Amino acid sequence: MRIPSPSVRVRPVVVSLVAGFLLVSAQAFAQAGPPPPITIGAVTISGFVQADGIFTHGGDAGGQEPLDTFAIPRARVGLGGDITPKFSWYLQGDFANLTNDGRVLRDAWLQYTGSPQFAVRFGQLVAPFSLERLTSYQKLELIDRSVIGSFLAPSRDMGLMVFNPRPWRGWLTWAGAVINGVGQNKADDNDAKDVVGRVATRLPGVTGLTLGVNAQTGEQPQGTRDRVGVDLNLEGRQYRVAVERVQQRRRYETTIDTGGYSVIGAFKHPAGHPTTHYAGYEVAARYVDVVDDAVALTSQQVQAGGTYFVTPYLRVMSNVVLPIGEDQPRHATRWWSRLQYNF
Repeated sequence: MRIPSPSVRVRPVVVSLVAGFLLVSAQAFAQAGPPPPITIGAVTISGFVQADGIFTHGGDAGGQEPLDTFAIPRARVGLGGDITPKFSWYLQGDFANLTNDGRVLRDAWLQYTGSPQFAVRFGQLVAPFSLERLTSYQKLELIDRSVIGSFLAPSRDMGLMVFNPRPWRGWLTWAGAVINGVGQNKADDNDAKDVVGRVATRLPGVTGLTLGVNAQTGEQPQGTRDRVGVDLNLEGRQYRVAVERVQQRRRYETTIDTGGYSVIGAFKHPAGHPTTHYAGYEVAARYVDVVDDAVALTSQQVQAGGTYFVTPYLRVMSNVVLPIGEDQPRHATRWWSRLQYNF
């Protein structure tokens, strides 16, 4: 994501003061603890809000310096409930991201759950592709997704998905979808549809080790777009290590290949005796290496940082993003802090 240029740079010492201020504010906000689940009749309300501070040093983006800024990247509210024992619904809007022609809609679907091994979801939904893309913001160990999860995997789209809500015999999860292939809140631009699917299975012999395989194909107005991916995820109560590889080929006027991988490691330390000010911490680091024939998505960087849990629902995150490749369009070092509250 390209950030406009600033007129003033803020040095790391100022960033530290801002991060400290955010931490103190977060602690004061958490005195009463997290709110109970919000229900009105048969409707459950959930969501999260994020407040960011992003500061850069050096580099350029097309001849312009990146912007030092405060931002509210997401403020999402979701409503859901059961219509009958087998039919349910969900609706989510984002009231911070108004860049998509002012359209706040994110999720809007109806679901039929025939059994723990078969369900059908119809509407605007998250397509089943990529471990990183399917990891929600409530669980991300770093502030944001990489190029792989943000641009090399389908996001929300309109279509129909079949899946098993509960892993088969505790070890196999599957999902397949037919979608428009144009993204969220957009009218379809051709008669063809994209087919996308994911299968994930626990591997024997190592507790917490999961293998995922992803695929997508579809005709676009410019030509054919294909994506394939594979990921390994090893997760325990106090750690997570994951590797993901995604390859995209666009057969347009010319063939454009984009592909790469990411590696993430995280150490998690939940508090043994949580208080109103402390529920644990995490530290994490990720390496990303993506090469794009069109250059736009080329990325080689390290992102690392920590998360302080004021409560299980209120967190303060701080990351540094270090571009280490010379052939990518953005070369600024970023110091990125976030206050996030889930409800």
